[in-house]
Amino acid sequence: MVKLSQCMIVKNEEQNIERALGWAKDITFEQIVVDTGSTDKTIELAENMGAKVFHFKWIDDFAAAKNYAMDKATGDWIAILDADEYMTAEDANLLIDVLEKIQEDDEMSAECDSISCQFINLDENGNTLTIESNQRFYRNRPYLRFKGRIHEAITIEKKDFSINELSIYHTGYTKSETADKNKKERNLKMLRVEYEEDPTNPDIMHYLANTLGVQESEEDKKEAEELHLKALSSDRAPKTNNKLLAYDFLIPRFIADDRKDEAITLCTQAIEGLLNYIDYYYYRAVLYNKKGEYNKALEDLKQCEEYLFPKRAGLVTRIFVSSPLPLFYQITVSAEGLRDEALFKKYSQLINSTIKDNKNKEGVIGPFIRAMTWYGVPDDIVLSRLAEVYDINNPSDLMFIARAAKESGAIEFTRNVLALIGNMLGK
Repeated sequence: MVKLSQCMIVKNEEQNIERALGWAKDITFEQIVVDTGSTDKTIELAENMGAKVFHFKWIDDFAAAKNYAMDKATGDWIAILDADEYMTAEDANLLIDVLEKIQEDDEMSAECDSISCQFINLDENGNTLTIESNQRFYRNRPYLRFKGRIHEAITIEKKDFSINELSIYHTGYTKSETADKNKKERNLKMLRVEYEEDPTNPDIMHYLANTLGVQESEEDKKEAEELHLKALSSDRAPKTNNKLLAYDFLIPRFIADDRKDEAITLCTQAIEGLLNYIDYYYYRAVLYNKKGEYNKALEDLKQCEEYLFPKRAGLVTRIFVSSPLPLFYQITVSAEGLRDEALFKKYSQLINSTIKDNKNKEGVIGPFIRAMTWYGVPDDIVLSRLAEVYDINNPSDLMFIARAAKESGAIEFTRNVLALIGNMLGK
């Protein structure tokens, strides 16, 4: 039998702790909870579930806290997930099967330092936001320890085995606005300290920029832009995920600011440096459509389509996780620009049929609304397109459209639809 130790650091996780321990209770050799200052029932609940609870004084250092937890582990393997992360029972059992196979093979056992798997971020309704790859399972070896006050990571010296059949679900995006604000302030404090200590580290620049980029002030966003650009031009190679953070912030920002040529340059860099990341073909196509270079746009959009249908192995996308509608919409833009009536008709019909088939799914409809508003389509035209499926004279249908738009980030459109509902109801 494989001896698996589950380790986690927590603070005020009474809402999550039972699920966080429950999924692993039947497959683990021991469960270790390191508390960093809870004032709720987290400790009591963890102890009631049989976990070993330890206390660690918080020193603004996630790596130190996680390493303390790992030092307490006595199993052969360590699963170190956060309290808002979990696996299904099926995947938990599959994990043990994988660990046993590795342990039974002398060569694999000697070479394997860690296991990566799918990491699925969920919104508050349980819908998939993004799918990534993450390490959460490590051999219990003294040299495998975290580094970094925040965005801590373990450097693998031997091999990481990627098991795509395994999935971890993350619900951390369901925090309250107050908790989210406190988290951002805490993270900024730690990241600024790290940046002062290592001012040429591109990963720290990207992390700091990403935290600044979600702040409300334009001053913070401008600093984020400068840091991301500085990191991308660094002689030190940043992690792939951090380059993604940079491109995903900079390209939409440049598009919104009408800096088309700068954005196209970034898209091309991303396409050349990040194989299988198809979102940058889409971004570049949007820019080419805006410039009236419809043939170039259509070439990039067809590249997206070839990746998506059928979905190519290893494909990574944030834009098309829930819906292909943004792709279909941009193809209609290219077709209209090229005066290709047959192509326009084909993809207009695809848009309508996809919306009809997913009429009650906000996660599918929202990206379509976002794609049109982002391209600059007036709100009344957006509503007229949706009127082919929804009754836009019905406040209930309009409320659904508003919710879908809000979830996708089309905030101004959402406000206008809500105002329209208010006028209908006489408010």
